[in-house]
Amino acid sequence: MKRNIIFGALASLLFLFAACDKIEPNEEGRYDLFSGAAGSWFDGTSVADHSQRAFLDKYTGVRCVNCPTADEAINQALATYGDQLVVVAIHDSSNFCKPYTGNTDMRTADGDAWSNFFGIKASGTYPNAMVNRSKSGSSYDLFVPTSGIEGRVDAVLAQPTRIAVEVESHLSGREASITVSLEYLQEVSSPVLLTLFIMEDGLTATQMLPDGTHQDDYTHNHILRDVITDPMGTTVDADGHAGTKRTALFNYTLASEDWDASKCHIVALISDAATHAVINCHECEL
Repeated sequence: MKRNIIFGALASLLFLFAACDKIEPNEEGRYDLFSGAAGSWFDGTSVADHSQRAFLDKYTGVRCVNCPTADEAINQALATYGDQLVVVAIHDSSNFCKPYTGNTDMRTADGDAWSNFFGIKASGTYPNAMVNRSKSGSSYDLFVPTSGIEGRVDAVLAQPTRIAVEVESHLSGREASITVSLEYLQEVSSPVLLTLFIMEDGLTATQMLPDGTHQDDYTHNHILRDVITDPMGTTVDADGHAGTKRTALFNYTLASEDWDASKCHIVALISDAATHAVINCHECEL
């Protein structure tokens, strides 16, 4: 019977709660505190890194003529900001994203849900993007990410960090144990959400280029593969007081054998439950 490794974070929690709750392994020998979208939260420890990060979700497609130009601009931004900027590329169900014959299908139902909710598909504009899912008036601040990235990212990074977040992942075969840790550095009066998702780098697929030709070996990075929580997030169980520290654990099985685990990353987004504006985020290797 296959038995998963019990990692340090889990072992610490078992020690902390042993006096009041006895946690037994499941039939497969794993100590699953929970699995899936809802989950449970526990008192945690301090998050070492209090960095404020910016999140850019780019809606793109293999039949989008200007998407390679956006990729160049985003790559330049990533070179400038390093791990202070987290990027995901989303393929929805629009015609721009229909894969060419024999190519990897990078569309996801979760990405389609985001596209509909944030008004991307209704806009009909690809590429399209948001930084921290902020609003301009009553609508989300969508922009074509061939330019204008730095000003939006700088505005986010200039803000004080309200919630520090860290995500860690440990992989055994196709099974991942994921730990999300939060530390409230300021009072946050409104409820917040955690959205946890997986993305993959280095996918090769045909891409339409700005001159109207096609490149068959185009490299696609930051591709959304799956949202582990509910697509719009799951409620963080915390009182919102400065100094509060909370931890959650997830067990996740990679949904497809076709994914290259060595090129996959986990992203944790913390967002305002009412507006879905991103408060902070963190990315780690799977």
